[in-house]
Amino acid sequence: MEQAAVILPSAPPDRRLAWGASLAAALFAVLVAALAGLVVAFAISARGANRQFLLASLSERQAAAVARIVALAPAGPGPALDRALIDYRALIAAETREAGGETDDHQRRELARAEALANLAQHPDANARLQALAHAIDAQERGELQAGRAALARAGQQSMILAGLLAAVALACAGCGAWLLWRSNRALAAMVRARTARIEAVDASRRLFFAKASHELRTPVAALRSAAEVALDQGDADPAFLRETLGHVVAQAGFLTHRIEELLGLASADDGRLALDDAPFDLGAVVAQAVAAARSYAASVDVTIELAAPGAALPMQGDARWLRQALLAVIENGLKFAPMDSALAVCLTPGKGTAQITVSDRGPGVMESDLPRIFDAYYQAQEGRQRGGSGLGLALARWVVEQHGGTVVAENQPAGGCLIRFCLPLQGHRA
Repeated sequence: MEQAAVILPSAPPDRRLAWGASLAAALFAVLVAALAGLVVAFAISARGANRQFLLASLSERQAAAVARIVALAPAGPGPALDRALIDYRALIAAETREAGGETDDHQRRELARAEALANLAQHPDANARLQALAHAIDAQERGELQAGRAALARAGQQSMILAGLLAAVALACAGCGAWLLWRSNRALAAMVRARTARIEAVDASRRLFFAKASHELRTPVAALRSAAEVALDQGDADPAFLRETLGHVVAQAGFLTHRIEELLGLASADDGRLALDDAPFDLGAVVAQAVAAARSYAASVDVTIELAAPGAALPMQGDARWLRQALLAVIENGLKFAPMDSALAVCLTPGKGTAQITVSDRGPGVMESDLPRIFDAYYQAQEGRQRGGSGLGLALARWVVEQHGGTVVAENQPAGGCLIRFCLPLQGHRA
């Protein structure tokens, strides 16, 4: 009965949008982690470059201090030479602190040479040895200066590489974000188009439903009014005529009641589906009740209903009311096509774990091309359109039967007329 739905069912969540949101969150997390890692690496690189710069500056100042000591040594000991020696020792101590505060072999050798330089500077006769030691210290400091400059250049290159990586990651994440936004926008636009089309289809279905329902209700109402007006015009009508007219009124009122029950059932259903009960009942009693409800309408169109059913109970599980309504819809559909003064046969046949219900008329039958579609909602063959109806009765019947685990088929009879067969599982045999 899905095609008879007149209420928009809730759409399932769009997986593509959920996937896009997850990907966006993952991309944002990757971007944050990459930026944080690169910032930390950049800070470490900048700190190392600053340290190399300070060490290179200290090496250059040490070389200048040694040159000053050599220049002051020939004049002999004095305040100026003492200050130069103190400055040189302070520079060595600063280099030691910048190196981490550890006095390794290199720093010990530099301190020893500083002490030797101070001792030689106190003896004017040791000027040659002072000059040689000063040149050795100067060469070493220049070597350290060159090494520091090379390390500083490497640190600069590493900073440039890290900056390039940072820019590349940012651009890549920006590109992925733009692609993801474009993809999400496409998915959202597609979802909006699909839901718009679905709403338009449901709106068209509702308009068709109300148009068909109005036509379905108009026919019995017109028959009721016509019968009543004819009876009122007969001022001296005999009781037999009035009784026959009231019989037609009752039959049409019953038919109208059945149609209203079908429409109310559809209107009150969630997502266009009926909420069926699940309780035990006697299938034979349901068939008998449906036939009894249709007899007055059958009499009004001069058709008799022949019921063949076993006397024993046929226990079944489900919704007796809606199964009776489904069978009644099929019977009334057969009565529309049955010729006057003919019979509509309703037969209930038990089987092994199942029961079959057949409804067969002696009308013109259904064209073979229309047989597969007569249970579709709103579909009517040419003959059906001429005789009126909404096209909902057989669709409702199929859905109710299928909800009880059964099947329904229609076929033309060799002798003429159409036969509709229900096959229903009995209690304890439902899948």
